Amino acid sequence: MMGTEDKTLFCFCHWGGKNKVLPDGSTSYVGGITDQIIVKTGIKYNDFVNAVFDRLGIDPSDKVLQFTVKFDRAQLIRLRDQEGVNTLLQFNDGFAHVYASSSEKEPNSEVAPNMATTRISTTEVEAVSLGSAEEEQVSADTPIPATSNQWITDGTPDAAANWSELLVGEGQAFENADAFRLAVFKFSIANRFHYRILHNKPRYISIHCAADGCPWKVSAGVEKKSQNVSIRKFIDSHSHPPLDSSQLKPRIRMKWLGGIMQEDILGSPDCLPRKVCEDAEKNLAIKLTYRQAWSVKQRIREAINEKSGESYKLIPWLCNRLVEAMPGTIATWSCTEENRFKRLFVSYDCSIRGFDVGCRPLIFVDVYNLNELHNSSFIVASALDADNEMYPLSYGILLSMNEEDLMWFLEKLKLVLQNREVVVVSGTSLPFLSSLDKMFGDENHSFCFHCVKENFNNFIDGNTAFKVQGRGKEIALKYLCDIAYARTLDSYNEALGKICSFRRELYDWVIASQPERWSNALFRKPRWDHLNCKSTDSLNSFIEEEKFVHVLELMEAYHEKLYMLLQSNKLKIEQWNLPIGPRVAEKIFENQKAGDNLAVTVLSDVEFKLQELQGREEVVNLKLWTCTCLEWQMTGIPCSHACNAITMTSMNIYQYVADWYKRETQEHIYAEVMDELAKFDIPHPDDIISSASSGNDIVLCPLSPHIKRPPGRPRKEPKGLQVETVKRPIRCSKCGGVGHNKRTKCSSAAQ
Repeated sequence: MMGTEDKTLFCFCHWGGKNKVLPDGSTSYVGGITDQIIVKTGIKYNDFVNAVFDRLGIDPSDKVLQFTVKFDRAQLIRLRDQEGVNTLLQFNDGFAHVYASSSEKEPNSEVAPNMATTRISTTEVEAVSLGSAEEEQVSADTPIPATSNQWITDGTPDAAANWSELLVGEGQAFENADAFRLAVFKFSIANRFHYRILHNKPRYISIHCAADGCPWKVSAGVEKKSQNVSIRKFIDSHSHPPLDSSQLKPRIRMKWLGGIMQEDILGSPDCLPRKVCEDAEKNLAIKLTYRQAWSVKQRIREAINEKSGESYKLIPWLCNRLVEAMPGTIATWSCTEENRFKRLFVSYDCSIRGFDVGCRPLIFVDVYNLNELHNSSFIVASALDADNEMYPLSYGILLSMNEEDLMWFLEKLKLVLQNREVVVVSGTSLPFLSSLDKMFGDENHSFCFHCVKENFNNFIDGNTAFKVQGRGKEIALKYLCDIAYARTLDSYNEALGKICSFRRELYDWVIASQPERWSNALFRKPRWDHLNCKSTDSLNSFIEEEKFVHVLELMEAYHEKLYMLLQSNKLKIEQWNLPIGPRVAEKIFENQKAGDNLAVTVLSDVEFKLQELQGREEVVNLKLWTCTCLEWQMTGIPCSHACNAITMTSMNIYQYVADWYKRETQEHIYAEVMDELAKFDIPHPDDIISSASSGNDIVLCPLSPHIKRPPGRPRKEPKGLQVETVKRPIRCSKCGGVGHNKRTKCSSAAQ
């Protein structure tokens, strides 16, 4: 084993289910059974295998084990020997997944079972569908050579075999006539023959093989009691061999094609119609036009939206279940006067308690767009744990970003904070500025420096009065960073002077952007050196696959992700070898290394003067935990000057780290974590009444919101954090005055 670090992994053991492919390439195990074992460094191969099979309660004689690694959850790796166990431990952090499967079903490729793959070989078919005259049909003009009868079209590697057995015999029932016609179409593709529909009546359908004299035929009719369509007569024999590839030109109704390609399109909701064309030609030998591919994608989206509309009825049930599972959880929603869903707020009791007992009074508010719900937003409030990792606190869903809905969300967030005074770091979107200032006070509201820098960059690129490119632009951004991270007023003024001498317009922009909201030197409340929305990058990956689903699925997925995150972070505490976390320890190591070359002058038992190579002097007071550079006071972590002084006294440096970063604090934060969500008794949406009591207007459950498509071309990318563009003031090129140009109201021009 390459690594020598001791590890403890929470190992998920799976058996009997299938892997569902998520949009980010990872897999989610559906069906079967899932159990767990705890694995530690040094475990032997035989002990590990026995532990997995004993936990699952299955016979290991004809089974194989596979596992994944943290940087590629979609790739299954065969577990054969001790080296495989060592690899599993080394390349997973916190938790791992092990899959048991029958040896005769083990795939030769290295992809997970039931994952969408490319077509290995294609059988050329001609299928004639006699739908209604208005149904649009498409055909393949270019046949693809066939080497076997295996098709990979619906996401499973055994699609061809399944399609060849779709028609079984007389008495087989189908939900409706369309389901029967689609089954005949797939059956003809798998068995490579043409067919024609002789009778296509509402209550009776008769289909024969298109070849002359061939006895193959199937007929079906509507049952009187169940109204299902069942096969009445089925002759499954042909008087001719299967068609060769040169004769295959499948024809299919558009809604059938949408059903076949539905899983692939939902797996990549941002895929372009051109990609749909490529997949249809690659997997089905059907050549689509751009318009037809766009139509397929729209049909699928409309079907999903219609189906998901019923799920809004289950939101009250899920909110009640969250509160029942964890008393103290806040899960509330509201609707419009027409009983249409409007907004949602959820904060788990374990998150509320963890924030109250150990997290610093600092939260980050991020806003993301939900692609399936036009103009709706997903808002997440997060804090930091003792190792500076993201700690989700609460989330909300708003169908509109108006001030009323924002204030509603912030009022709920205020209840979670229990009137604790906090500093809020958020983007510079215009709705949030006024709402956050009203709720928390402008002195407690800090702008995300990432957004400020983005605005600064846009200002440079978008202006027409001057050009700053290449090396000049890098220097301007460096000066802006110096202004933001300067701790003292002298350092701030020095950096501000540099950008003023570089370009006056950039200096004016900085002054207009309210630097007292984002600069370290001017912002008066503690931010522990976190100027950016800390959770931005983590949150993107946290909800990436949930951006395109409806509200109920998003709630369930968020619960599952948060459960995994909290469990993983709790297990990581056992791996702490120091009184502080790994990230904080790394920061102290960097400060110690930077302080090695400082010249030290002892002023007293607790005071030290340190001189940098540039001649700058700083004074450290170990009794007061202060340094004139202000880094120690702002971060709670000894700066390079303090590290050098502490080394001189031979004291334990970890005693001078703020309690926010200690192991005890981390244990308090993760003392309580949530359990998995129990959904075994979830009702069906049709069993829930969606109405309001006429007496006291008590809403029982919400209906789906009315969503109107926004005008204009859809965005290519979802909106992320909103940023405000600060306009530069107009300046005269002749007199240098502000507010006019050289052609209007300029005294020098008049002369």
